[in-house]
Amino acid sequence: MTLWVLLGTAAGGALLAWLRLISRGARRLLDVAAVLAYLAFFAEASSAVIRTLLDDTVFMTRVHEVLLSPLFMAGAGYLGVYALSLLAARAWTGTNS
Repeated sequence: MTLWVLLGTAAGGALLAWLRLISRGARRLLDVAAVLAYLAFFAEASSAVIRTLLDDTVFMTRVHEVLLSPLFMAGAGYLGVYALSLLAARAWTGTNS
C-alpha cells in the first residue's frame, strides 16, 4: 500500500509540475485549489483541537478523529502533491514558477 501511495504522489506531483510549466491558467487554478485545500485542512484540524479543549478531553485520543475527516484527508493529500509539484517545477526550471 505504501508503494502505491508513493507512486501516486510522484505521478501526481509530476503531472501538476508539468501543468504548471505549460500553462499560466493551469498554474493559477492549481494555486487556487491549494489555497482551498489549505483552508479545509487547517479548519478541520483547528476544529478538532478546539472541540478537544472545550470538552476537556485533552489527554484522550478524541483529537485523532480529525484523521477520519474527508476534508482533512483531501486537503492534506492535495497539499502533499501540490508541494511536490512546486519543488519539481523549480528543480526543472531553476526558477520560482
